[in-house]
Amino acid sequence: MPTEEILRENKRECFDGMRAYHQSEISHANHAITMLLAMAAAIGAVVVAILFPDSPPDHVREIAWGLFGVVVILGGTIAATAHIKISGDHAVYANFGAEYVKTSERLGLYERSSTTKDEKPIELDAIKTNRAIGQGTGYKLTQRIIWAFAGVLAALSLFFAVTISCIARDAQQGAQGPTSLPSAGTRP
Repeated sequence: MPTEEILRENKRECFDGMRAYHQSEISHANHAITMLLAMAAAIGAVVVAILFPDSPPDHVREIAWGLFGVVVILGGTIAATAHIKISGDHAVYANFGAEYVKTSERLGLYERSSTTKDEKPIELDAIKTNRAIGQGTGYKLTQRIIWAFAGVLAALSLFFAVTISCIARDAQQGAQGPTSLPSAGTRP
């Protein structure tokens, strides 16, 4: 039978483990969002370079569709790896939480107690009441946010690729307007 001191040390180790893995979850989410923001900036740079060039680029359709492909692959990879890493960290976090609760139960922290004051009995509430420590679902919302961000980048790059393809097609058919690009290979 473990002593109270050993139980308290174990409870502290569980708490430290929960904190470390929670911080790891937060770091993985932060890294994923940072990489997706960098992708968004790069996408914006390519879009601006195609829409406002010093000289019209050749193969604008291919560039736009290539951009879409890169965004889907890279964004999907970032979201998937962040999802896996956050799930893994949360599983360890939840295990530490369950052990923390068991240790707290063995220490009697979930039990009501009584004492006396001025020779009158006083009922004291339990020190702890929440047994769902480490069992939350907030990490799933974080994962959804990362997937949504990657999805929005993919959708915007798809819209851009379709738009550029339509503009380039119209330009090839001879339509001249403020939104059309010169056909590939022609220089003004």
